[in-house]
Amino acid sequence: MDPRLTALGRTPPPEPLGLVTDLLDTWFGRTADGVGEDALRTPADLAAWCRARGAEVADAAVGSDDLDLARAIRAGLRTELARHTDPALAVDAEAVERFDDAAAGLGLRVRADPFRLEPDEERAARRVLATVVAAPMAVDERTWARLKACRDPLCRTAFYDGSRNGSGVWCSMSACGAAAKQRAFVERRRVKRAGERGFS
Repeated sequence: MDPRLTALGRTPPPEPLGLVTDLLDTWFGRTADGVGEDALRTPADLAAWCRARGAEVADAAVGSDDLDLARAIRAGLRTELARHTDPALAVDAEAVERFDDAAAGLGLRVRADPFRLEPDEERAARRVLATVVAAPMAVDERTWARLKACRDPLCRTAFYDGSRNGSGVWCSMSACGAAAKQRAFVERRRVKRAGERGFS
């Protein structure tokens, strides 16, 4: 198990969903206004990310179109995972449309025994991205639904919900969960004091 997951008390996702969380976690920040840290700022960043996942990708072999593709896939998947956490959350239709267009442009082939989707791309970087797109189809619906984005809009880190009943909403209870509870406590105390002043 990744020691970082142990430190956060997080359950590692079953393969191949680990590649999905890896891609989503190249962005850390507020998805609503785009303020955050992006580990995929340049095509060379994407090449390095692919190499770290076992693909032989030279910097020169990755272009701006590949970077746009990776970001579109990342945004679309994050939108879906956020709704796994909060089903009532509004759909980011633009992100979903960009994802659909990106996925349609990737080579994927149906294989049998067992039935699955496999990348059918010559370029290594696109092959890795096609593997990310195919990953949700490689697991059952219940397992896929447990892959989520942290409820905290200042985080939105992807995580696998390993709780018994699948009700987890925070990437880490000791970090984002505790901070949310503290904010809720402060707000309740503020409302209570305001009410008390109103009756004085």
